[in-house]
Amino acid sequence: MMRSLFAGVSGLRNHQTRMDVIGNNIANVNTTGFKASRVNFQDILSQTVQGASAAQGNRGGTNPKQIGLGMGVASIDTIFTDGSYQTTGKQTDLSVTGQGFFIVADGATQYYTRAGNFDFDAEGNYLVPGTGLKVQGWMADANGAISTTGDIGSIQVPVGATMPANATTTIDFVNNLAGDAAVGASAKVSFTAYDSLGNAHKVNTNFIKVADNTWVFNSEVPDALAAPAITNTTGQVTFTSDGKFSSVGGLTPTTTTDFDVNITQLDSDSNSQHSVNSVVWDADLVPHVITTTFTCTSTNNWSYKVTEEGTTNSTTGTVTWDGTDYIATPASPAIDFGSSTGIPLNITGLAGTAPAAKAFTAPSTTNPALPAPSATMGDLSFTPTGGANPMTIKYDLSTLTQYGNNGTSTIFYSGNDGYAAGTLDLAKLTIDQSGVLIGGFTNGKSKNLAQLSLAVFNNPGGLNKAGSNLFSTTTNSGDPQIGTAGSGGRGTFSAGTLEMSNVDLAQQFSDMIITQRGFQANSKIITTTDEMLDLLANLKR
Repeated sequence: MMRSLFAGVSGLRNHQTRMDVIGNNIANVNTTGFKASRVNFQDILSQTVQGASAAQGNRGGTNPKQIGLGMGVASIDTIFTDGSYQTTGKQTDLSVTGQGFFIVADGATQYYTRAGNFDFDAEGNYLVPGTGLKVQGWMADANGAISTTGDIGSIQVPVGATMPANATTTIDFVNNLAGDAAVGASAKVSFTAYDSLGNAHKVNTNFIKVADNTWVFNSEVPDALAAPAITNTTGQVTFTSDGKFSSVGGLTPTTTTDFDVNITQLDSDSNSQHSVNSVVWDADLVPHVITTTFTCTSTNNWSYKVTEEGTTNSTTGTVTWDGTDYIATPASPAIDFGSSTGIPLNITGLAGTAPAAKAFTAPSTTNPALPAPSATMGDLSFTPTGGANPMTIKYDLSTLTQYGNNGTSTIFYSGNDGYAAGTLDLAKLTIDQSGVLIGGFTNGKSKNLAQLSLAVFNNPGGLNKAGSNLFSTTTNSGDPQIGTAGSGGRGTFSAGTLEMSNVDLAQQFSDMIITQRGFQANSKIITTTDEMLDLLANLKR
């Protein structure tokens, strides 16, 4: 009789334990990174009334007669399935997708957690704000390189760190120079170059088509330079007949002293216009595109205007057909290029074809010979003022093309490797899937600062819950296997998200009902046994 009483008591006690676990699960339904637990029951020692016997002669064997003495808790397991993920928008928050635990430490003891609600303190320590435990990983060196083969340590970003300036050494020019542009067409590209002190300098580079498949380019750096401000950095780039890059080389041009525009035939229609483009080199060895336009004003009389492309520089004159030649007045107009000496254009009348209505032969131009490419690559060299080092910027033109595009060039630059000095801005810090903390600087550049480590265990169920969303190792969990995210079966990081509790409320409420019914049934055993004992005690009355 007492056996049933004690069995009922064990049932009450252990169902209460299960209810305690359920209650804890439900209480932590909104706890970041919480892992639910479950209780497994087992029966306990049974009293053997009669043992089993084997078959003998004509008698068969008999089974043992045993009476159970109640039940107990077999195990309380932690369920390590992933919880749902909630976007927080806070870049320092992290979650782990897949296996693995964040590693945090207090300097003496390491703990493991799935709760990634981290932040920085005033000294740049990456930590758990509620406990002050520091997140563990590997720090980057001064160049941003991270070695993950050494021991892990606390992650601390250098608050207020500066990134030194880096002088521009290379500029990549990309896209297309219009293959169907007329000789004399130009395309201007401007970019910012940085000197060794981080000072910015605007560089204007002009590409001018001087022949089929051939362009020359020249760069001007107008600000903060030691004289001369305009540098001798002229180069030449050529293309194949199918529009692909062919070669690039430097040029050593000479100043254009005169330029011939030979008139062969003009149109006698009133107000008709005809133009011809030319390229000249000024005293600073900079190429300029000039356009000479002839406009018919009356029969056998024309005006002409010489202008520099992109400027207001111009000069004018007249042309008259005298029955034998075209007579230009003045015959050698000079056009001034700023501080440079004016270059005369010889507008020469030839004993040629008389003017005719709606007929025009463009004035022929006698160009100076195009300078031969030199051994250099047309790199830009100049010396900034203010104590910065002299600069040489290499031009990479190898990806340029020359295809027809209605005369419109789309050339641009990319790949500027220079930048000003900058200061680390924690608001611009990002964390990638491998756990690398990437620091953003005020100069728009970034650098790797550190990388989080991730631990996995052979038996995560053997970990000990240490409170505050933390786990510690036990002899049955195995040692932590520490490495980088995405390797060795480890999961990956997701910045700006947190893993929520994996508690399933529907399952917990169902378990609660079952547990309550079990508790109720065991209480009935005790009351029924009590009534039976009471009846037994009353037999003597």
